[in-house]
Amino acid sequence: MNFIKTKKDSLPKKEDFLKKALLDAQKRFDDAYKGLQNVNEPDLIDSYIYEINAATLKYKVLLQEVKMMNDDSHSVH
Repeated sequence: MNFIKTKKDSLPKKEDFLKKALLDAQKRFDDAYKGLQNVNEPDLIDSYIYEINAATLKYKVLLQEVKMMNDDSHSVH
């Protein structure tokens, strides 16, 4: 039995992490947008707007990371 895990075994692939994180950011955006449509309380409106902005920013950063990974994998070494 091999009890020593390599770095590759113990950490998820970066691509898998980014894919899951992108889906999570998209879901958070969708949930916040739906919530925003159903409230009238100013504090809740502010809260949903904050969540939408945070999810949008996170999505943009993650998407940029995916694009950089794709550029790196297509570059000639």
